[in-house]
Amino acid sequence: MAKLFINKDIVADADKMENWYLTGVDGVSFSDVQDFISWIPVDDPRIDIELHSCGGDVAEGYAIYDALRATGKEISATVVGRCASMATVILLAAPIERRKMYPHAKILIHSPYCPGIEGSVDIQALESLKSGLEAEREKMLSLYVERCGVDRSLLEEQMAKETWFGGEVAKQLGFVSEVIMPKSAKVSTKTIIMNKEKEMTVKKSLFERILAKAGYAKIEDVPAVALELTTAGGDTLTVEREEGDPQVGDPASPDGEHVMPDGKTIVVTDGVITEIREPEEGNNDTAALEARIAELEQQVSDLTANAKTEDDIKILDTVAKAGGIEKLTKAAASKYIPSGRAPQVKGKPEVKHESKIDKKLAAIREKNKQRFNK
Repeated sequence: MAKLFINKDIVADADKMENWYLTGVDGVSFSDVQDFISWIPVDDPRIDIELHSCGGDVAEGYAIYDALRATGKEISATVVGRCASMATVILLAAPIERRKMYPHAKILIHSPYCPGIEGSVDIQALESLKSGLEAEREKMLSLYVERCGVDRSLLEEQMAKETWFGGEVAKQLGFVSEVIMPKSAKVSTKTIIMNKEKEMTVKKSLFERILAKAGYAKIEDVPAVALELTTAGGDTLTVEREEGDPQVGDPASPDGEHVMPDGKTIVVTDGVITEIREPEEGNNDTAALEARIAELEQQVSDLTANAKTEDDIKILDTVAKAGGIEKLTKAAASKYIPSGRAPQVKGKPEVKHESKIDKKLAAIREKNKQRFNK
C-alpha cells in the first residue's frame, strides 16, 4: 500500500515560492502527486491518502483528483485534521465506503471565490468573472452530489453556511462513511511476524527539513499557540490563535455559548468556533439595572445614617414598657408645695394666718405705742 500525505495547501509549482514567503509552507502541487504515483510499483494495488489541508488552487485540486482516480488503484482516504475547500474534492477521489475521518477532524465546504482584483475592472469583466465563479460552483456541486449521494439542497445549504462540521454531519452529507474510534492496545506473548507495508510519501520539502532540524516530525507536532480569553462570567475560553480577535473556524474550548465582556457571544461546537453573535442593540436593561442599584445604595446609606445603637434600642424598649414618654412626663411632674407657699389665686387678696405669739406681740406693741404718745 502506498501512502500519500497531503498536509499542506494545494498550490501550483509556480506559486510555491510565493506561498513559502507568505505562509512559511511551500504547498503540495499536481506535479508532486504525479511523481508520487510514478514511484508506486505496478503490483501495488492500493493508495491510502491522509488529508490535513485547507485546500487551495482549484485547477491543481481537480488535476490531483483526476490523476488519482485514473490510476485504477483501490483508493482510500482519511481526514486526520482539517479538510476544507479543494481538499474535500481530493477526499472524494476515494469511494464512500473507503472514506473515513478521526473523531476530532473537521470538514468545511464553500462556494468558489476570487481572492482579489487588481486594477480597474469594467462591467463586462465583472460579468465574466461572475459567470466563471457560477460555473465553478456548479461544477463543484455536481461533483459533491455525484460522489456523496445526497440531495443537492442539503449540500447547497452547507456550502452557504461556510462552517466546520464534524463526523456525524459528514456522514449525513455523505463525505465519509465512518468515524474512526480509538482502540486500546492489546498485549500478547505470541510472536507475530508481519510483512511491513511499503509507504511512499511526497518528497520532503524545504519546510519539512527545517521542521526536522527543530525536532518535529511534522507540522502537527509543533505546539499550537493559544489565546486565553476571560468571559463576562469569569470563565476561561481558549482559542488556538496567536493574535487578533477570534474568528469562525478557530479551534477553541470548551464547547458552549460564551458571553464576552463586550457583549459578543462566541459559540463553540465540537471544539471549533461556529458562530460569533454581536450584542443586541436597543437593550436598556443594563441602564435600568444600574439606576436601580444606585437607588438601593442610597436607601442603604440613609438607613445606615439613621440606625440606632444597641443602647438606644434598650432605652426605647424600657420607655415603651413604662407606658410611653407622655406617662413618664406626667409622673416626673411633682405636686408637692412647701409650707408658707400656698398658691395664690389670681384676683383674690392673700390671706395671712397669725399665730398666738404674733397676736401677743402685736398687743404689746400697741400698748407701748399708747404709753409713749401720752
